[in-house]
Amino acid sequence: MISRNHLVLASLLASLAAAGLFSHAVAQNSGRVGAVNPDATGTPPGAGSRTLTIGTNVIYKERVQTSSQGSTQIMFPDTSTLNVGRNSNIVIDEYVYDPGAGTGKMVATVSKGVMRFVGGQISHTAGVTVNTPVATLGIRGGVATVVYPIPPGFAGSDPRLSQARGEIVIGHVGSVVIKNNVGSVIVRPGYMTWVSGPNDPIPEPFPIPDFLLQKIMAALTSGPGQTGGVSDLPTDQMAARLGFGKTIVTDPARPPGTDPLGYFSIFDGGNAAAKNKSQSNQTNQVVQPPAPYSGCGSCTNH
Repeated sequence: MISRNHLVLASLLASLAAAGLFSHAVAQNSGRVGAVNPDATGTPPGAGSRTLTIGTNVIYKERVQTSSQGSTQIMFPDTSTLNVGRNSNIVIDEYVYDPGAGTGKMVATVSKGVMRFVGGQISHTAGVTVNTPVATLGIRGGVATVVYPIPPGFAGSDPRLSQARGEIVIGHVGSVVIKNNVGSVIVRPGYMTWVSGPNDPIPEPFPIPDFLLQKIMAALTSGPGQTGGVSDLPTDQMAARLGFGKTIVTDPARPPGTDPLGYFSIFDGGNAAAKNKSQSNQTNQVVQPPAPYSGCGSCTNH
C-alpha cells in the first residue's frame, strides 16, 4: 500500500517538475530587442503599447510597429532574427523552441512594411512561416525579405517590374516557397518575385535588380544620426574587456548600431549569431544565379 507520505512526495515532485517545465517553456517563447531606432513600439496581447528599447522582451502574439523613422531588430533564442524596417506592422503569432532538441516553430504576420528574416536553428529544421495579406511564405534554411505593399518608386524603370503589385519577396539564402489560393513558386537565392493578390497567379522568379535591392536595404538600415539604440558606441577595447575580441565593424563611418546585426553580433550572439551576421551580409549583395550542377562530390547544400 502506498503511504500518505509517498503520495505527498509524489505530488510535490510532480508540482516542481511542472513548474520547471513551465519556466523553461516561458524562457523559450520570447525574443529580445537587439537594436532599435525611434519610434518602435510593441503591443503585447491584452496590454497597452510600449516603447521598445534594447533588451526588451518581445513575446508571441505581440504586435510590433515602427514609424517613418523607426526600425528594430528582434533576436530569438534559436538565433533567428527579424529586422523590421520603417512604417512596418508585424505580429509574432507563434514562437516555440526546444534548445535540447534544436527544434521549434515560428510564425509571423506582416501586415505592412519591410521585414528581413535571418534564419536560425528553427529555419534549418521545421522551417518558418510568414503570413501576408496576399500569400504565405515558407522559409527554409536562410534569409528572405518581404515588402508589402510595394512603395511608389520601387519598381523604377525595370520592365520586369512594370506590372509589380502587392508584395515583393526576395530570397537571399536557402529557399522560400510562396503560396496563395491559386498556386505556389519557389524563390531561389538571388531571385525575387511579387504577389499581386491571393487569387492571382504568381510570376516566375527572376534575378534581383541591383537598384531594387539597394532601396530595400535602405529601408532596413538606420538613417543618419541613428545608432540602433546604442548610447555608448562599442569600441575594440570595450569588446576586448568583455572577452569578445576585436569588433567585426571596421568602417568608422558605419559604427555598430547602424547595422543592427553588427551590434548584436559583437556583444551577445556568440558563434551562431556570427553565422547569422555572415548570412545577413549577403543581403547587401545581389546573389548571382547558381551555376549548373557540376557533379562536385564534396559540395554540400546550405
